Parts: sequence; structure tokens; C-alpha cells
Amino acid sequence: MKHPLQIIGLHPGTLKPTTEAAATISKADVLSGGKRLLESFPEFKGPKIPFASPVKEYAETLRKMLQESKKVVLLADGDPLLFGIASSLIPLLGKENVVVTPAVSAIQVSSARLARSWKDFEIISLHGRNDYSPLFGAMQRNRDCAVYTDSINTPQTIARRLVEKGVNNYSMAVLSRLETPDEQVTQGEPESFLDFTCPDLNIVILTAKDKELSTPLFGRDDDSFTREKGLITKLPVRSAGIALLGLRDKQTVWDLGAGCGSVAIEASFIGSGSRFYAVEKKAERIAMIKENIRNFRAWTVDPICGDMPQALAELPDPDRIFMGGGIGRGDSVIREAAERLKPGGRLVVHAILMGSIQRTRDLFEELGWDWHSMQIQASTSDKLAGDIRYKAHNPVTILWADKPEGQ
Repeated sequence: MKHPLQIIGLHPGTLKPTTEAAATISKADVLSGGKRLLESFPEFKGPKIPFASPVKEYAETLRKMLQESKKVVLLADGDPLLFGIASSLIPLLGKENVVVTPAVSAIQVSSARLARSWKDFEIISLHGRNDYSPLFGAMQRNRDCAVYTDSINTPQTIARRLVEKGVNNYSMAVLSRLETPDEQVTQGEPESFLDFTCPDLNIVILTAKDKELSTPLFGRDDDSFTREKGLITKLPVRSAGIALLGLRDKQTVWDLGAGCGSVAIEASFIGSGSRFYAVEKKAERIAMIKENIRNFRAWTVDPICGDMPQALAELPDPDRIFMGGGIGRGDSVIREAAERLKPGGRLVVHAILMGSIQRTRDLFEELGWDWHSMQIQASTSDKLAGDIRYKAHNPVTILWADKPEGQ
């Protein structure tokens, strides 16, 4: 291509380009970008191409103009590489065909207003997205967050989601219409934003109140969980089961027959941006899961109440499944789990009863999955008669298998 695509960031609020960028715009044959940005250049007399989705088709439109040796400028807001259009277009057009000229980002301006360093924030975009797990995951790790919003994921909506989750260790700031005469900075608790309204152009800043707050990845004492007496996947086998899940970032994980939610809660502190669903049929146990979520601030865990396999119907397909209960006398649940598991995903089963062990093995054999197992019987110290004894736990058989890529 004779001329590369020039992606130029405009200063937030004022939408002013630098002197050098203004010169590039004035020499352009075609101007493209969002409607609001195009309207900020009424003096441009050439063709104006509004941004349109899907991005692949939009990129092809730009490619054709560049192949015709036209000088094309794409206008962007702030830094085009910070959750901006440049990140999507460069892989499609090739980095050799794109030149990016960034401006100050809205996150930088927001940080300056709060006298904070923007590098201290985990930057998350909810613009055009409906997945809150990256935000909840960052808050679970006690990170301060800077959040791009949109007309659906407004500050009011974000505040409502935080209150519904029971988030109680964060303060909230909303900065709207930055760098304009209508600029507004509002700070408070999430509850104070439930009826809040402001212009669509805004940034939300969430600040953790207690930076020293932390919880261990593994090793939470069983007694720290609210639970029915004796009904918990105990620490030794819980740790082994979570390790065998082989968790990665940005996964969907099911914990079936979750009980008090101990496995999902501990597993949720591994990786980043993952979603965990703790499925349990008994309402009283769901209440315990919710209490444990609040106590451990495990915001990426969602409790799901219902009978399986029906309760799984509306859940997204999982990358990992842990079954600590729910196999029962039939195999309908584990069959549904195996069917819904993504190719390359892993299913880990904890079983005590011989029937459950046999049904799991039979299914893995029938499906042709390469499976493995181990049996764990742990004993923990216990006071007795002024001395210490080792108290044996029930032996637990762990079976696990990966779903072949082709299935």
C-alpha cells in the first residue's frame, strides 16, 4: 500500500488533535471514525466514512481505499491502543500498514483529577461488553480499577452490580465530560450511585479501602467456611482436586454439587478473568455459598440453585468441571457435564461410593477419554486424652480426564 492507515487519537473532551496530527488530517482524502468524532471536523470536505461493525468488514472497506492509494485517516478517542479500534484493526490490516498517533487517554485525565498514578489501576473495559468477570476478578484480587463504560454499563448499573454482589470494601468515583465546561467528578460509596445519572462519556474509578486485605490461594481452614456439619470437600482433597483442574486465565468453571462452595471459592483466586458457577440444589446451601462468597470476597463465583442437569441449561459451556456431588444413582448429570464440556477441557470427579466411581469410569471408557485416578486418605491431628492422635478422613477417589479436541 502506498499510504498507511493513519489512526489518530484526539484529546478527550476537546477532541483536539496535535498540530502534527491536524496537518495529517488536512491532507487526508478520506476521514473515518465514530459519528461524534467525525462531527468535530465540519471543515473537512472529503468523504467521511462512519465506523461500522463487524470490524472485519470495516477493515476491508479501509483496505480497498488504501489499495486505491487514498490517504485515509481514522479518528479515535484518546489512545487508540488502549481498548481502542487500533488493537482490532492492526491484526486485520497488518502493522506495516498502520501508523498510530495516540493522545492522552481518558484514564490518564481521570487519574490526574484524582491525583493518582494511572499505572496503579487495573484498566477494564465494559464498553460494548456484558462480561463483568474481569472486573470482579480484579476486585477479588483487591486491585484498584479504572473502568470504561457505555450507555448500558453505566455508573448506575455498575453500582447496582457491586451492591448485588455484596461488595463492601470499595469506594467509587465517576468522572464525566472530562476536559469540557461540563466536567463533573462525583465520589462516594457504590450505594450512593444507585440512582445516579450522568452523560454517557464517563469513567468509573473503584478504589479498594484496605490494601492489606488478602486471603490465601489454598489452605483455608475448613472451619472458616459456613457449612452443614461434615458437608465440605476437606482441605487435603480440595487442594488436590483444584490442582488437577489445571486452571488458566479467562475460563468458565462449573462446580457441581457445590455444597458450601468451598471448591469454587478457593479455585476462583487462581488465574484472572474466569467465571465460576457453584451449582447446588438445596436453597439452604445456596445461602451458605452466598455467605462464604461475601466472607472471602470471592466476587467471581455465582451460586446457581436448581436440580441437575436442568440447572445447567442456561450456563455457558465450561472449560473445567469439578464434580464433588451430584452423580447420584444415575449418570445423567455427568453425561450432561461431559457433553457440555468444551473440547480440550477437563472434568475432575471426587467420589466416595463405589457406584459413583464405576459410573464415572464407565463413561470415560465409553467416550474414549484417556482418564486417570488416585485415591487419597488423609489423617489430621486431633486432641485426645491430653495428647494428639491422627483422625482419619474418609478415602476419596479422584478421577479426571481431558475431552479430546475432536469431540
